[in-house]
Amino acid sequence: MYQGYVLPDKARADDYVTVHQDYACMLVTVMQALVDRFDDQYPFVNTKLSLLTGQDFDVGDFVRGRNAVYGWIQGRGLEALAGHCAWLQKQGLEDALVLRLSDMMRLVLDRVCHIWRQNNERLWFFMQPDGQPFILGDEGKPISFSLTADVPYGFSDLFTSKGMYAAACYLGDEDIRQEALRYIEAVDEAIWTGNFENDQVTLDPKNPVTPSPGKVMHGPFMIQIGTAAMLVLQGEVEGIDMGLRLIRHELDCYVNLDGRVSGFENGDMWEAVGKDGLPYLDENGAALSDPGHALEFVGLALKFTAAAKDSGLLDEKQQQDVAYFERVMSVILKQNFENGFLGKGINKAFDLVSRKPMNTDLPWWNLPETMRAAAFCRQIVSTDDDAQMCDDVFRLCHNVFVQHFVRPDLCLMAYQTITEFGDPIDVIPATADADPGYHTGLSIIDVLDVLKTAYFKP
Repeated sequence: MYQGYVLPDKARADDYVTVHQDYACMLVTVMQALVDRFDDQYPFVNTKLSLLTGQDFDVGDFVRGRNAVYGWIQGRGLEALAGHCAWLQKQGLEDALVLRLSDMMRLVLDRVCHIWRQNNERLWFFMQPDGQPFILGDEGKPISFSLTADVPYGFSDLFTSKGMYAAACYLGDEDIRQEALRYIEAVDEAIWTGNFENDQVTLDPKNPVTPSPGKVMHGPFMIQIGTAAMLVLQGEVEGIDMGLRLIRHELDCYVNLDGRVSGFENGDMWEAVGKDGLPYLDENGAALSDPGHALEFVGLALKFTAAAKDSGLLDEKQQQDVAYFERVMSVILKQNFENGFLGKGINKAFDLVSRKPMNTDLPWWNLPETMRAAAFCRQIVSTDDDAQMCDDVFRLCHNVFVQHFVRPDLCLMAYQTITEFGDPIDVIPATADADPGYHTGLSIIDVLDVLKTAYFKP
């Protein structure tokens, strides 16, 4: 039974056991809800419900309804289904649920691959159920277009290439696994050559995402680290070089270490660089940081380094790189948590120049991502002070997550956004669809593995 257990300041092993039990219950409950909502006549991951009211969105809603299929959610959903099935099987839990989730995964994967092929091996942020990509016109109505070769790759491609690969590996579909590997390679090339743009449609005026000339965001590099970790965990040797290159690029271009950029604090991480390679300043002279993205980077980087070390594939130079990466992660974790944490969550945007929040809305997703970062970091730090810092970050994120976001009355799903005062609000961080177990579930699965090694012994 889920308790919503709050960690005390001086948590002991038994406290973490209870937290582990709560999160295991959450993972099962959310997956049960996901498969109960599935309809093979609508072969998509369906989380089209209001996390404020618990009611399904109106079918005719162009943004929230069933005719708006989000490429992000389908890709994330496939990865989440594969990750949860693998975790459930490892734990020896819910055999009947695993079978239902596997059947669902097969149907969603087949549908996504069909749409991918009909769109020149691409996906888009907004699509109709038949796979037709669209944007929103001035009146908020769909305008169809074609994903031709001149359209840059976007996050839908990144999430879907990962999701296709994860699902194909779990289901043992070698043909789709090879297609997904080719897709991953195409996305990776697009990221490095600049043929990648955010395909997200802004659904929150306070979160502008329109690409700007000369502004290079770190998001694609960061999320692709998760792809590299997945490849390494599946025994793909090329994932090693991919991950090392991505982490090095992130650290060299987007993080202030050892005073590399004057006027910023050690460990600060900015969202974008300009043509000069320095932090991108907007028209008001602000340097945007999304603390949640910085903390997500730490978690993904440490997931990769753990997988790389376990693989036995690292040569001496690569081992040195990994050792350096791990040494600096506690600095980045501590600094960006301090930049972002407002007492009831982590803010969406922080200005590294004025040292003040730019957007005090608190989305749900950065809390489990930060818990993963803190848990992984706890395993590799070398001082008691750093270990205590990781424990504090984990405790604070966990406590506000279960106290202010998680809805025990709605399948243990979480409000998407609350205010700095703790009030749930109707603000869409990225997609109107609720999380299909990606940010929350996959992050928490990693957390549970670490809890049993770093915090208590089962």
